Parts: sequence; structure tokens; C-alpha cells
Amino acid sequence: MKKVSRLRAIAPAPTVTSLLLTWLTIIIVLSLLGGCDLLAGQGAAQQRPSLTPTVTIPRQAPRPLPPGHQILDLPSLRQLSAGQPLPANLTLSLTFTLIYNHDALDRTLQQIYTPGSPLYERYLTPQQIRQSFGPDEQQITLVKQWLVDQGYQVGAVDPLATQLEVTATVATIERSLHLQLREYELNGNRFYLPTDLPSLPPQIASLVQSIIGLSTFAIPRPWSFFEPLGSALPGAKGAVDCSKYGARQSLTRAQLAGAYQFTQLYQRGLQGQGLAIGIAEFNEPFDLRDISTYAACAGVPAPRIQVVDVQGHTPHGPGQGEAALDIELAAGLAPQAQIVVYQASKATIQAMLAVFQRVAAEHRVQVFSVSYGAAEDQLSTNEQASLNQMLRIMAAEGISVLISSGDCGAFTERIPNIAVVSAPANAPFAIAVGGTTLTVDRQNRRQSETGWGPAQHPGLVCMNNWGSGGGVSQTALFKRPYWQVGPGVNTPYNGQAGHILTPNLEPLQAPNGLRQVPDVAAAADNICIFWNGHWVRVGGTSAAAPIWAAGLALVNQGLRQQHQPLFGGVPTLYRLATQPGSPAPFSDILRGNNGVYNATPGWDYVTGWGSPNFLALLQRMQ
Repeated sequence: MKKVSRLRAIAPAPTVTSLLLTWLTIIIVLSLLGGCDLLAGQGAAQQRPSLTPTVTIPRQAPRPLPPGHQILDLPSLRQLSAGQPLPANLTLSLTFTLIYNHDALDRTLQQIYTPGSPLYERYLTPQQIRQSFGPDEQQITLVKQWLVDQGYQVGAVDPLATQLEVTATVATIERSLHLQLREYELNGNRFYLPTDLPSLPPQIASLVQSIIGLSTFAIPRPWSFFEPLGSALPGAKGAVDCSKYGARQSLTRAQLAGAYQFTQLYQRGLQGQGLAIGIAEFNEPFDLRDISTYAACAGVPAPRIQVVDVQGHTPHGPGQGEAALDIELAAGLAPQAQIVVYQASKATIQAMLAVFQRVAAEHRVQVFSVSYGAAEDQLSTNEQASLNQMLRIMAAEGISVLISSGDCGAFTERIPNIAVVSAPANAPFAIAVGGTTLTVDRQNRRQSETGWGPAQHPGLVCMNNWGSGGGVSQTALFKRPYWQVGPGVNTPYNGQAGHILTPNLEPLQAPNGLRQVPDVAAAADNICIFWNGHWVRVGGTSAAAPIWAAGLALVNQGLRQQHQPLFGGVPTLYRLATQPGSPAPFSDILRGNNGVYNATPGWDYVTGWGSPNFLALLQRMQ
């Protein structure tokens, strides 16, 4: 019998310094990693297809999935106890993501985003993408047959042929994937992890990119904070009290619109008519009364909102404020656009993948805003690859995907001196949106703007030390993309002098040949919204992402009026940033820092290319 090989992350040889740093990391994590609700994802019920086995799978030694780091190899988890086995009869939902022809798709994407190419700005439909780059029916049947033979309940393949949602007992999962699932507890939080990387028969492993749902350690969390300003009380005839709107010099919709040239687009009749903005939410409801109150005080019509439930229904309610923030800013700044809220009932990586798949398959929104993330090293390499696969597909469709870059500056882990960027903002095909601190004059014109952070705000998410997420990825799969070039991109940073480390406890080096974030930025501090019956001052890159989403919706409307293609994905930003001419599409941010990196001329690790001038963006595209 052949020995089953599995790939593991290799830890560096221990030294006294590294061991001390490892123990320091563990102690800090144990004290800080509170408040995380780690929930297992549950796939939506789908009709089981009728399967007639037509392919015989020879019995061979299984092999692991493509290379990736194992979550248990994180410094913060290496000293966990053995954990407890999950009950053998417990049923779990998993997502098997299927291999695409990434090389061919990447070549096509480069042509789509290269001026002069025959495919330039000729975006693809979901059907074209599946037919050209997805697995064929025989390959899908082969995977389905193996799953059924192993005892899985198999749902239908999604319209893009990117994934299969399945259910099985723990016993079936452990036997078929050659691993064990064990439950752990860290500072009162329970989660489960596999003891090893999953292994599959060679014929199946060559068709499967990853298996999502084997871990509940990483959860997508919103990047935002809230401070109360006051309640809004009904007037004598039921009118809304707007007296606290913009209190304590918090930024209003009109001020944001003036600073980023929305106002000039409004004057051209561009308010988002005929466009749709997608917004991702995870276990986060919203109250329509909050949205209506904000709209009334901001002087815009109540938005047209459609909710798309993903993997279960989310009950109505005020939530934690993230959905209110996302919807109010997007709808307030693009008041005629339709808002499509993709609402997953759980906050898991599996749910995030399902939302991304739904957006790509439906192809109904032109802009998609995501205000959630987690430290990239909390996700396996294969989980990150699966999310980037969906982002790659959306870029091919011409969908602009804006993802918050994080709120803890360079320290997404909340561990001092351990620099980590946020996923999925670190993915090459995301538009990672950082944060700024913005002030305006009495005419609502942009007066000053600096990189956001380090800022002191209440809340344990960033241990009261907030700032624009940014830095260099440590995910080896995410090489710096061909389009990520321009002044500032290669500015060096050596963390050795400041004792700034990466999760593997080596000194931070930037650039390192991998993806760099953020790409752009917008206001992430001191913004006024209405939530749970109160006016609140909010902040975070959770605000910056929907600001950008609203602006690109208006840009897309202007392009459509001229019968031009959509703005599209992140390569367009870098093409415009490095293209000579005026007016400049971005306001370069020259001051501020995120606790490690400084804002500098050109691109930087705090604000990317800077904050938007949406009028100039439209003019440069026309």
C-alpha cells in the first residue's frame, strides 16, 4: 500500500527568539481573541440529482489537494490541546470547489483589460465563462459519483460549475478525506479544525480545488465601529427629527458627495438609474425604518432594496449596524440605483463563497461591495484560492468588487507587531479599499485628507487602535499581479528596525513579490448614519467600500449613456492611475500612517492610489 502523502506548512527551525515570540503570540491571542461567534456553515437544501454511475474509479492511494498551509500550523494555535472529536453522527455541510482552467482564464482576463487587444473590454457572460473555462460534464459526473459512493448527499452543481454543496456525517467525512475533525476552545470560543489536509483519489484531487467547511476558525467580520450621537424622535405629526444628523461635525451624505465629486455627476443627471449595487451581509439583518430615516434626513428618496437570501433566511431586525451602514451610504450616494442585499444567514468562509458564487452566477449587479474580512493566515491557502476564483470570474464579467481592507492598520490579527493583511481584500482580483480621515469646507469641498490611523475608538475588534488596513500578503499563491505597477508600488519597507514581524515570526519585508493592498481609499472616520433608532458616528473601511461602490455605479451609468463598456475590475484602476493626463482620477494622500506604513506620494500601503474623484474617473474613461 502506498503511503498517503499530505502537505504541511513547514515551521522555521526554532530559536530562543522565535520560541519566545511564539509564546508571546499565544498569550496575546488567548487574551484578545474574544467575542468571535464561530458558526459552521449549512448549505442550502437542493434537490439531489439522479446519478447513473458511468465511470469506474480505480482504487489508488489518495493524494492531498493542491499545496496550502494548514491552519493548525499558525503560531497562535500550535500549542492548543488535542481537542475533542466531533460526534461521528453529526451532519455537516461542505462545499467542494471545482478546478477551472485558470491559466486560460487569466490570459483572457489580461486581454480584456489591455487596451488594443481584440478582447479589450469585451466582458464575458456566466455561460461563456463556464463553457470556456469550467469543468466538463464528465468531470463533474466523476466528482459527483465519487461523493455519492462515499455516502455524501450531493446537491446540483451551481450554474457556473464552480462548486458542489454536499452534506455528510462526520464519520463519512473523516473516512473519505483521511483526516479527523476535532473541536477546540480558545478563550471561551469553540471551533473545529481538521487534524490534517484532506486527501482524495488522484482522479478526484485533480478536479477539486478545495473543500470548504472543514474549519470554523476563520469568520468574516465587519470592519466598522459605532459611537452614539443621539436619538431621532418623531415630530408632532410623525415627521422625523433630523436635528442630530451631522452632529459633532460628523460627515453627512452631502459632504461626502461634495468631497468626491458625486455632486457634479448628479448635475449631469447621473444618480444610478438603471444600475444595481450588490451588498454582502453575513448574519447581519437591517431595519427598513433605519434606512428610511436616514434617507429622509439626507434628502434622498427611500431606496429600492431587494434581499437575496443565501444559505438560509436572516430574520429582520437592527442587527449590529453593518448592514445599515452599507445600505445607507450606497443608497444615499447613488439614490436611484437598486440595492441588492445578498444576505447569508451565517458568518463563515463557506457562506462568503456562496454569496460570491451567487453574485457571479446571477450577473445582475455591476458593482459589489463587501465590508467583511478576516486575517489572511486564518484561511487556508485553498480557501483563499476559491474566493479569488470567484473574484476572477466577476472581473471577467465586468463586475467591480470593492472589499474593505480592514480596520486594524497593518495588524489584522490584533496582535502588536505581527503584520497581517485582511482576506479576501488580499486577493489579486479584489479592489481593496483602505481608509482616510476627511474634512470638508462650508461648501462641502474636500479640505484635507490623511491616511486613517492610528486612531483611538472604543471596541475590542482592533483593541482600541484603529487604522486603514494595508501591507503585503504572505499568501505565496498571490503573486503581485502584472497590473500592480506604478510610482510607489516598489517603495521598500524593512520591519526589522521596528521589530515588525509576519505571522511566521520573520521580519516584515515589503515589497515581497506578492499582492500589495490597498488599491484605493475613501473616508473611513467620523461618518453619520442612522441605526437602531439613533444617530451614530461610524467609521472603518466598511464605510469606504460602499462609498466607492456608489461612485462606480454612477461612473457606469455615465459610460452606458455613451454606449461604452462597464468600468470593470481592479486592472482598470491601475491603468488610469499610471496614465498621463488630467484631471487626476485620484487625490494622492501624502500624510498619515496605519501604525507601520506611511502615506507617501503615488501608491502606498495606507491609501493605495488615494481617494476618488469620480467625475475625473468618468472623464478619463470616456
